[in-house]
Amino acid sequence: MAKNRHPDRDRGVRRRGYTVVIALAFFLCLGGLPTILSALHLKINVAPPASSDGIRLLPAPSALSSVPLPPAARPVDPWQPPATLPGVSESQEAAAVSAQDNWLRAMLHDSFRSYQPMVVQYGGSLPTLVLTSGAPYSSSGVATDTAPSPTYTATDLIQYGALVPLPHGAALLEDNIFVAAGAHLELSSSDVRALYLDDTPAGSASIVGWRGSLAFRGTSNSPLTVEGWDEATMTPAKDTGRGRPYIREVAGRMTFANVRASFLGFWSGRTGGVAWTGLANYPSTGGATSTTFTGNTYGAFVTRSEDVRFSADLFESNQLDGFHVHRGTVGASATLSSAVRNGENGFHVDRGSNGTVLQDDVSQHNAANGFVADGRPLVSTASPSGNAVAPGSGTRIENSAALGNAGTGILVEGGTAAVLKADEVCAKQTGIALRYGASKTIVNGNDVRCGPRVGLSIGPTAPATLVSGNAVSGARIAVVVRSSGSVEVDNSLITQGTVFGISIRGANSVVSGKDNVISGTGYRAVDVRADAVPPALSGSNTADWAPHEKGTFLTYLEFHPLAILWLSIVFLVIVGGLWTRRRRPPQHPYPESTQWIGPAADPGRQAPVLVAAAKGGPDGPSWSGNHDASPRGAGAYGRALYDPGLPDATVPDGRRPFERVGPAGGVPHDRRLEYVLPDGRDAGGYPRVARHGSAEQIDATCPLPRVADRP
Repeated sequence: MAKNRHPDRDRGVRRRGYTVVIALAFFLCLGGLPTILSALHLKINVAPPASSDGIRLLPAPSALSSVPLPPAARPVDPWQPPATLPGVSESQEAAAVSAQDNWLRAMLHDSFRSYQPMVVQYGGSLPTLVLTSGAPYSSSGVATDTAPSPTYTATDLIQYGALVPLPHGAALLEDNIFVAAGAHLELSSSDVRALYLDDTPAGSASIVGWRGSLAFRGTSNSPLTVEGWDEATMTPAKDTGRGRPYIREVAGRMTFANVRASFLGFWSGRTGGVAWTGLANYPSTGGATSTTFTGNTYGAFVTRSEDVRFSADLFESNQLDGFHVHRGTVGASATLSSAVRNGENGFHVDRGSNGTVLQDDVSQHNAANGFVADGRPLVSTASPSGNAVAPGSGTRIENSAALGNAGTGILVEGGTAAVLKADEVCAKQTGIALRYGASKTIVNGNDVRCGPRVGLSIGPTAPATLVSGNAVSGARIAVVVRSSGSVEVDNSLITQGTVFGISIRGANSVVSGKDNVISGTGYRAVDVRADAVPPALSGSNTADWAPHEKGTFLTYLEFHPLAILWLSIVFLVIVGGLWTRRRRPPQHPYPESTQWIGPAADPGRQAPVLVAAAKGGPDGPSWSGNHDASPRGAGAYGRALYDPGLPDATVPDGRRPFERVGPAGGVPHDRRLEYVLPDGRDAGGYPRVARHGSAEQIDATCPLPRVADRP
């Protein structure tokens, strides 16, 4: 009978220690499965995702159809030069904006005390017609009773003297219009075909609503024209630094339909032309349909607004952005619209805005970028109020086109969950760029053409980016990832590449992807540099990529522009050295330090002048000198001269010459002469210093006492 080795354990129950080891080995195998499969040259191909965050992903397009713009949104000639800012003083413009703010506060204060329309005078501006609701309102714009809101028309403006009728159904607005809370102003093409806002040296006629409502309406056959007008010159109003007419709604509703608004606004967004501006708790609303905004400072400016809708509009040749969505705006949209030839960006979604939708739009030939979505927070830490500011989110740019803009086609800076889908981009510099904290961005189904330098630029700092189903044609670098974080590149169709297909740079760039097709002729289909980790690209097809076998000196300079700088510096140094060596210095570098000494002994030639320096010795002081072709002298100093035609050196003033010592028979071969003076000091009592050597070796800069001045 077997003995139980563990008396505390029930009979028939065994504990096997190797089961724990087997379990650990099993989990280790699961964890190292990718490494094991790679070592065995086995790959498990998983299909790319079909959707992301509820968005159905599209395959790479072969060609996208053009955006179907309605007639009102079509520019006449989009390739005319873009608009530019006027050359006026910035301080003068800012002062004009401040004056408008002060005028608006004064009109708001007066509107609380008036119950019927009245004309108010304000220094430094045109008279203002204040349109009230006829009922008292609080300072926040809330009615204290339930009286119906009155509606004012062009007839009322003419009655109160603010509007002057003109021939052919036009009218000139000579006074400012302030629409107070609860009041409604409606201007229609049935009442006035063209409304001209007067611009004079005394001020500009503007229309502002403060919690009132504004409506400008025309028809497709008879649109309403609203234009800034300089009556003195009979030309459209120009921004000269003192202001220009503008239209603004504050915390109310403003709508445009079939309107041609032009030559309005100056300097800031709220005075920039046509502006929807809200308050902290009272957003502005409304929008525009089939309206053109031309020649303004901003085409249309929206800030602190909610659900402002633009459709079938044209933003053309404005000094700054065509359509600008500013901070605090939620749910703004622009569809079937175009922004052409503007001085900055076509469509600009600025910081602090959320849920902006740009769909079926065209941004063409603008001086900066086509589409800009800036979702960065207003401050990096806490705001001045102490509250943290979140980045913008939810911007969508879909089925749109960015064509021939000077900068980037579509630029996303910061923000979260932006979507760029089925867009056509034709650019020379960069097609689509994500950077500065743009996270969780989806770039899907876009077509980048026209041979840009970079098709898709991801980073720096663009983590969790999904690049799926995009087509890039003719780019030098189709996709470049710079220190961006994690990026997934799937189903990309890269054709006609000239340098790199996909280039990964930076140590924190982690790139993965599936089923990409890369073709072209360049250096590498997939390039890794700057300490980047090699990408994990599975199922990539690079069979049609033809690498360059050998680069040239010009191609090296093309990819190393800093080498051009150093070569230029070396070239300048060499040229400067050669030019210096070719220059011959003068025989005497300091001619201004010499003087003419003594008359000529012979009219036919110049008399030699003996100048020498002394040295001490056992036989007394000795002197050495040399001859020169022309007399030199500078006060008490100069070079020693010797005339070999004389038997002995003589002094021009007739004083006793020095005794020559040395070999007899004239001048030695090296023209070395020595003379002895009666004493060893000069007239000032200073010891003399000799300089020995041949005539060619004597240094001209060595000061020598002049013999002619000695007793």
